[in-house]
Amino acid sequence: MAVESPIRRLPEELLSRVLYFLARPDGQLEHTLVCKQWHHIALRVQDQIHLRSELHIDPLRLVKRLSSLPNVKKLLLSYLSLTSASDLLLSRLADTCPNLTDLRVDLMTSGSGRGSFTEKGLISLFDGCTRLEDLNLYCLDRVTAIPPSIDRLGLLRNLHLTARVTRLPDTFTSLQSLTSLELHMAKLDALPQDFGNLIFLKTLELSGCSLLTSLPKSFGQLASLDRLSINECRTLQLPDSITKLSSLAVLEIRRCRITLPHPANFGHLLALETLLLNEVTGMRQLLNALEHLPRLKTVTIKHCSDIRSLPGSLPSIGSLTSLKLEFLDVSVLPEDIGQLYALRTLTLDLRSLTSLPDSIVLISTLQELSLNRLSNLTHLPEEFGQLIGMETLCLKGLSQLTHLPETIGELAILQELKIEGCTQLAKLPDSLCQLSSLERLEIDSCPRLTALPDGTGNGLHRLRHLHLLHCKALTHLPPSFSGLSSLETLKILQARSFRGALLDGFCCLKSLKELSLCNMPRLSALPASFSGVLSLTSLEVVNCPKVSDLPEGFGRLLALEEVRIAGMDGLKCLPPSLLEQSGLRVLEVRACNGLRSFPGTSSGNSSALLPSVQILKLKALSLDSFGPSLGRLSSLTKLKLLDIYGRASLPDSISQLSQLQKLRIYNCMEMKALPETLGGLSELCVLQLVSLDDLRKLPESLGQLKKLETLEIIDCHKIMRLPESFPNLSKMQSCTLVKLGVSSITDDFWKLSSLKELVLLGLKNVRSLPESFTQLPRLQVLQVIACKRLAWMPPSLRQMPMLRECYIGECSLLSRRVTRGIPVRGDAEDGEEGGGEEEGGEEEEEEEEEGADEAEGEDGDLGEESDGEDNNIGHEYGFDSECDDDDESCWLAGEDEEE
Repeated sequence: MAVESPIRRLPEELLSRVLYFLARPDGQLEHTLVCKQWHHIALRVQDQIHLRSELHIDPLRLVKRLSSLPNVKKLLLSYLSLTSASDLLLSRLADTCPNLTDLRVDLMTSGSGRGSFTEKGLISLFDGCTRLEDLNLYCLDRVTAIPPSIDRLGLLRNLHLTARVTRLPDTFTSLQSLTSLELHMAKLDALPQDFGNLIFLKTLELSGCSLLTSLPKSFGQLASLDRLSINECRTLQLPDSITKLSSLAVLEIRRCRITLPHPANFGHLLALETLLLNEVTGMRQLLNALEHLPRLKTVTIKHCSDIRSLPGSLPSIGSLTSLKLEFLDVSVLPEDIGQLYALRTLTLDLRSLTSLPDSIVLISTLQELSLNRLSNLTHLPEEFGQLIGMETLCLKGLSQLTHLPETIGELAILQELKIEGCTQLAKLPDSLCQLSSLERLEIDSCPRLTALPDGTGNGLHRLRHLHLLHCKALTHLPPSFSGLSSLETLKILQARSFRGALLDGFCCLKSLKELSLCNMPRLSALPASFSGVLSLTSLEVVNCPKVSDLPEGFGRLLALEEVRIAGMDGLKCLPPSLLEQSGLRVLEVRACNGLRSFPGTSSGNSSALLPSVQILKLKALSLDSFGPSLGRLSSLTKLKLLDIYGRASLPDSISQLSQLQKLRIYNCMEMKALPETLGGLSELCVLQLVSLDDLRKLPESLGQLKKLETLEIIDCHKIMRLPESFPNLSKMQSCTLVKLGVSSITDDFWKLSSLKELVLLGLKNVRSLPESFTQLPRLQVLQVIACKRLAWMPPSLRQMPMLRECYIGECSLLSRRVTRGIPVRGDAEDGEEGGGEEEGGEEEEEEEEEGADEAEGEDGDLGEESDGEDNNIGHEYGFDSECDDDDESCWLAGEDEEE
């Protein structure tokens, strides 16, 4: 029966418009399946092809394939690595794609430029593809000059070049249709003198053109230019004619030293709306001309070291809606800044600023105010409440601020308040409770703050998100807290002075969905009314060692989906009501030293145990047993065990986990065996065993895992052999074996018919690879590294039809005859191919045998543990037993990094 091609199953609307080849072994252009179906694709694709691959592509074959797509108008070749003769691709595009209007080519080239285009290829492109409207060429490492024939592209509208060109031809200015030009990393010292002839040019970006020192006098003739961006051009002199750019709306300059002959003339840029200066010097005098720009709306000035004061005329810019002044050595703001009547956004990051002008409260249109790192600011204006249009207020790094004005409660439409790094702030004003529109309150790193205002729950009826982070002096929540009826998220982190239990009125928080309590060493208990929070979906309790029990009544929390528990040393067992919770999807338990068994037992009223849990993670637990009830987790799809250092072993009932797809076991030092019933995991796709120091063998039932696709066994040095059923893993696509004690690889390896990637690293007892390796029909990646005794491997290995990457390294006993044509790391330099004449064959083999015997004598018995040098092998090649679960932020954020 014929197998339907996956290409034929693509949606009709996708095939009719765009075809993507992804950077996957089964999606590369030269794959047999794709080639066989190419003509079928050619009949369907009309508009666009996007070929994205990090694999080596032969330009001739690519051109041959494209020739059957005469209707293609848009061709995107991303991250291509062309094997050779890349100019052929450009020279034949005109014949293969006569209707091409949009071309983007982004090559991956070596340092020598191999695989890149040359000027010859560009000449062919310009002469042939005269219908091009959009042209994007990246990584032109070997192109130093643009051919004059570029004027053949009379329809070209958009041009992007990333190339080290030293000049543009005079004919360049004949591109009368050009509206957008981007030049990156060019070695130009000047633009053509008649550059101003590009009268329809709207966007110009010059980036990394470090040798460019001036712009031509004709620059002011670019009557249509509305966006000019200059980045990293070192020292650049702007011509007087730049003030004649009557359409210029956006001017962005970054990391440049600018010379302005007559700064006052900038007031003639009547259309300018946005000005951005970042790490620019020489523009200080330009600020005096800003008041003459009638349409100026946005001004952003950052890291400009020569700007130490602001002009008094700044408040005269009546059209200004956004002003951002950051990392400037400015100590005073204009007194009449309150005259910026149209201002909506104001950001100040000025370390030298000591006070805000009183007039700032007159900006009634101000919606967003950010005061960052004003380390010398001691107070805010007392009439701060007059900013009646304020919606967002951010106070960050005001280390000398001791109090907030009482009038802050008059900000009637304030929706978001963030207070961070105000280290001297010890109290919040009672008027804060009057912010009836407040939806988000975040207080972070205010170590002297002891409490929220008593009336917090009485007035903040719209508050949805409350974060109290790193407030070490916080001792309690106010009694009115239960009145926050709209609260959805509550996070309390690093409240080390928080005493006693949480308020018992938690059941009144009818909207609460996420509760996170982390690093609260004096918190004694969760409230008994906790089970009344029926809307709760996520609970996180981390490093609260005095909380010895979780409250009963979890069964009532029908919306609860995620529970994360860590550092509760007094916890002896999980409450039965939690084990029976029907909606729980994710459960993580970590570092609960009093927990000796898992999962425990339910109340007996239900045979189901954690019936809906799909993801279970256990870390840093001293378990005596898992118990047979582990097999009752009927919905479990992912199980991860990390640093389980008790005597616990997986029970035989694990075979009952009929939905389990991923099993990961890390650093369980005392786990001596895996149950034979492991083979009953009919849906298991991924199995990872890492740093199981006492594991001596794999179960014979391993070969029964018919759906296993990925197997990783790393740093299990006491495993002396692979089970006889190993070759039965017919669906396995990726196999990684690192630092095992095995001495041989089974001859039946050829039965692994789906295997695509095989990594053998640090197998110091393996002497040879079986001939059957060459019969693996789909093997594409083979890495054999640091196998000390490996002296023989099949010479025909490099002739395997699908093998595209073969890497042999640090296998000192391998003959060069065996590895000829295969990249070898070890005796040879990196990237050097194994080779040499076959001289003294028998003598060489005898020497190898002697070397093997010597190696055995030095290393001792085959079962010995590896030495210190071997212990670094896994780390050097990226196989690390440490897990990113150690990152505290992973737990605090409540995100599943595997999803």
